[in-house]
Formats: sequence, C-alpha cells, structure tokens
Amino acid sequence: MSRAQRTHPSEPRAPASLTDLPGVGPARARALASLGIRSPRDLVLCVPSALRESAVQMSVASALASPGSQARVRGKVERVALQRFRGRSTVRVRLSDASGSILALYFNQPWMAKSFTVGEELEHAGRVSSARVPVLVSPRIGRSDKPLAGDGELSLHYPDAAGLGSKFIGKLARAVLPRLAHLLEDSLTPPERARLDVDELAGSAARLHAPASLEEFVRARRRVRLENLLELQAGLLARSREARAQAAPLARVSETQHAELLGVFPFGFTAGQAAVALELRDDLASGRPMRRLLQGDVGCGKTALGLYAALIVARSGGQTAFLAPTEILAEQHYQGLKDWLARAKLHAVLLTGSLKTGERRQVLAQIESGMADVVFGTHSLFSADVRYRGLQLAVIDEQQRFGVAQRQALIDKGTSAHVLLMTATPIPRTLALSLYGDLDTSLLRERPAGRGSLRTRWVRSESERAKVAKFLDERLAREERVFWVTPRIGEGEEAEDALESGRASAEAAFERLRRTDLARHGLEIVHGRMSAAERAARLERFQRGAAKLLVATTVIEVGVDVPEATVLVVESAERMGLAQLHQLRGRVGRGPVDSWCLLFGDALAKARFEVLERTHDGFEIAEQDLAQRGMGDLGGVRQAGLGAGGTIEPEQELALLLAARELFASRPELYERYRELARAATP
Repeated sequence: MSRAQRTHPSEPRAPASLTDLPGVGPARARALASLGIRSPRDLVLCVPSALRESAVQMSVASALASPGSQARVRGKVERVALQRFRGRSTVRVRLSDASGSILALYFNQPWMAKSFTVGEELEHAGRVSSARVPVLVSPRIGRSDKPLAGDGELSLHYPDAAGLGSKFIGKLARAVLPRLAHLLEDSLTPPERARLDVDELAGSAARLHAPASLEEFVRARRRVRLENLLELQAGLLARSREARAQAAPLARVSETQHAELLGVFPFGFTAGQAAVALELRDDLASGRPMRRLLQGDVGCGKTALGLYAALIVARSGGQTAFLAPTEILAEQHYQGLKDWLARAKLHAVLLTGSLKTGERRQVLAQIESGMADVVFGTHSLFSADVRYRGLQLAVIDEQQRFGVAQRQALIDKGTSAHVLLMTATPIPRTLALSLYGDLDTSLLRERPAGRGSLRTRWVRSESERAKVAKFLDERLAREERVFWVTPRIGEGEEAEDALESGRASAEAAFERLRRTDLARHGLEIVHGRMSAAERAARLERFQRGAAKLLVATTVIEVGVDVPEATVLVVESAERMGLAQLHQLRGRVGRGPVDSWCLLFGDALAKARFEVLERTHDGFEIAEQDLAQRGMGDLGGVRQAGLGAGGTIEPEQELALLLAARELFASRPELYERYRELARAATP
C-alpha cells in the first residue's frame, strides 16, 4: 500500500494537480506553468529567486552616499509628479527627512501617482541607483498599517508571472507542503546524503520556503537544487538515448560531391571548419540521428557549416529547417545564404511570425510540397500548421535561447531527424559535460583570415567620452559604420534627463546624437518595438551606408553582419553580463579594417570590463561569466520540471550537476525513477 493510500480518511486529500490547490484556477495554473511549475511537486520544489535581508533603516543623506546598495529610508512625501515621454511614463516621488531629500522613481506605472499623498510619512526601501544623481528605483512602500520588514528580517522572493505576485508562490507552497509528504520521499540513501553534504528532501523543502536564517536557506536550497537537477538530467538522458536508438535517413556524399559542395561557398574553409565538416559528413552517413553541438566563438564561421550540412541533406532529397531565436537573425541567414543555395540549385524560404496571411500561405505550401529545400525562420518553424514533406535536418542557431520542449517540437516535425545545435556563447567545459554530455561536441576557435584586429576599451571618465565623438567622426568620414548600443528602449525618462545623465535610452541617445556633428553622416535607430518590416528597412539603410551610425538596443546582439562596421559603443555597459557584451562586440571586426569596442559604464562593473579588455577568447569569457554571475536558468528558456531559478555558488552548482550524472551511472534504478518524474513533468 502506498503512502498516499495510507493517509487517514479525515486528512485532506493530497492535491493531484495545480487546480486542486487553494486559490488556483485555470488562469493561475497557466501562469505557474510559464515558470516551469506544472504540478504540486514542482511547486514545493520551486527555488526562490532570492532571499533578501531587509536593509537597516538609514537617513536620506546616508542613502544618497550609498549608490548601488539597498537602502530603507523614512520621510515625508514632498512632491509627486507623473511625467510622460513618447508613450512611456515615470512617477517621481520626492521623500525628505531632516538630512535631505531623495527621489523615488517608478517606470511605466502611471497609476502609482495616486498611491501617494503630499505630507504623508512613509518608508521606501530599494536599490539606490548609481546614476549621476542617486535615486531609489521602484522601491517598496511601507506605511503604518502595512510596515516593511524590520532591520535584518529575511524575505523570500519568487519569480513573477502574469497575475501572480512574488509572495503568492511561497505562501501557496507553505500551505500545501504538509499534504505533499508522499511526493517528497527521498531517493538518496543516508550514505549518499552524507557524501554529498545534503539533508533529507522533505525537511529541506519545508526550510526552503520558511528559513530561520540565511545559512538554513542556503543548505535547504542545495538539496532542492540537487533534486531539480536529477530530474533535469534524467529527462535529457532519456531523450538523447531514445533518439540514438532510432534509425535515421542516410545522407552520404563522395569526395567528389564534397568538393562540389565546397564550391558553393565564395571562400575556402579554415582548418577548423574543414575538420567539423568531416565530422558532419560522418554523422549524416551513420544511419543514426545526429546530435551534435557546435560551439564557435563569434565570427568563426558556424553558419557556413550549418549550410554545408543542409547541402548534404538536400542531395538525399531531405529538407532542412534553420531555426533562429529572432527575426533579425532569421532574416540575416535567409538573405545571406539564399544566393549560395541558388548556386546549388536549391530553393530557400523564410517563415516568421510577421509574414502577411497570403505570404505565409504560399510559404507553407512550398514547405509541404517539398519545393522548399531549406526553411529559415523563428518559432514559426514548429507551429502546428507547418507540415514538412521530408524534414531530415534541424539546424538550431543560438540554441541556448530555446528550451528543451521547443527544440523537440521542431525535431518532431520530421522522422528521426538529424540535429545540429549551434551557439556563439561558448559553454564552459564542465557545464557542457553536465548538460550536453550525451551530445557530440565540435569546437571552432579559428577566425577566418583577412580580418582586422578588434580592441576593447573601457571609457572611464567624462573627459575620455568627450574624445569619442572626434574619433567616431574620423571613422565615419572614411565610410566606416558605427553601432551605438543602449540596453533599453526607454524607461519613461524625459529626454533631457536621459541626455544629462549619460544613461540614455535608445530613443534619447538618438535625439542627443541627432544634435551633434555626427548626424551629418546619417543616423538610424532600431529596437524591438518596431515592426519587422520597419526594422529591416532601417537596417538595410545602415548596411548600404545611407545611414552610417546606427543607434540600437541589444536587438542587434545577433544576426547583424555588416563588414564595414568598425566601432561599437555600448552605453550603460554595466547592465550587461560578460557573455552578452562579448556577443555584442562580435558585430564589429568582421572586415579587414581594425575595429574598436568602447564600453561606457560604471566602475561597479570594473572586473567585467577588464576581462573584456584582456581577452577575446569566448571560452575564457564564458568561464569568467559563470564565476561572476552563476548558472541561472540552465536551459536558456525554463525547462519542464526544473523549477524556478535560483543559484548557489557556481562551483557548487557544477558539482551538483556532476553528482547527478554520477548517481545515475552508479544506480540505474535511480535514473529510472527520475525519468518517470521527468516524463510526468513534460507537458
């Protein structure tokens, strides 16, 4: 008799689904599912995204002197103002005490203006920005009837989802934990727990959601994360083993045919590309589904290898789906490769969400009939209405941006299709072994010949920034191109404030640059809120030189290849991680002229900037990024059963990943148990 069956008749029935939980209907269940929480077990094993110790109350003057830190201040509301700028808004609240006054800013929440009364006394708690004039950014509010946590009190924070507050998940988990003991029976033996230095699972889950101390929280999180990782690893291993057990279409080429395919490319392969091409040939001719991860630093020629694999598959009558995470990247691949495919007498189509109904219908017909040999696109490639005549290869670019379920949805469009995963964000060796240990891995480090040098410099002072304009003017006068990147579109700032602070949004930066002499070279702006057609038209102007300076958000992080671009300026660079900055600087240095990456950012990110100044090795940068920021969401898009975020120290998390694999290797029955849990968690 199971533990669930032994439950006393008077006890409440253990919930079987999320909608059995108090306060959870279909809408909230969908919101929880968006966080990877699809069952009551997922809920209680959901790791909080943060545990915060409330800041000690301080004077306004002390808060102003502590940029970058958390602060809690008490004072009277002096003034409330709602300001709007190009469809965005900022609520500005001035709070004062005997030592001075400080602004609290709330972006794009205009209703907040009605939450304050001039003259009332309240508390504000939040991060003090490190801008020219420190402000409190979206602080929490405490009033006499609803005070904030006291000095040093602990508060848990969970990921947000539509219609769910951060506190809801924790409150729900604590409420149902006593009824879910049967779902938390520990699969690890006491000796295994001792060796791994973890506690029993049920107790750890209870302490995770109601810790008495930071130390207790960290220890509980370690055990729950191990449980998450066991389930994740089991799902990945099962999927890989099932795929490798199948027979796949044979796609073979002779040496003569191989030489003919290389003739499609207007350049010769590097030694590294030639070696990977041989690996791809062997995989596609093996009769088993290819499962290969191609890691290549920015600009090393991964896309050409994806096309090479597609050419081999086309010779055997198969189709290739070329999946990209953004429309910009999908369009870039399509525009850049369709002429090469035409040389091989192959037909390419582009399928994205922005196609008009008639265009989409025509493209779908070409895919279903087999007329389309290679299909470039975004998430549309695995939509329900897309039917391939014979999908034999899925090339997934920037694969870390897709979740396991998304990748599988595309693969399932074919029968035992081959898969080539590509990433320009190198994965540290240990992490690759843990997450992709059942994939064959190829590495590309060698950059194509004939490219100029690329230097990175942190522009530290205002006097140095003043010299940048002259430098850019000289480069632009030589018909070169410049990217000017900001990390946001706009957060409700007035244009003048944004221009003064030097922390401009893309729109404000564009307005500022429009007033300078640089504007004579032609300015353009792109960001994610534009339609695909408008964005493409603006990028085309930049590519052909009608506009030589492009202001953009990080939407151009991947997929924009302009060999004439020789300078990248990044504003507020401290807001971006190492891997993202490395990816961005890959937009320049693609031609024969020496290039520069100029980083405008606070000294808070000094260590990050110095790494980028020192090295261009993407693998070293990946290791540094892992050490500085942790592993975060392992799959790039949240995985089924993984739970919601939260990291331990990076080296501890890596150790847990390896421990999960070792446990499965030594105890096959353990793998079987977690494989069933992983299957149950998959939608």
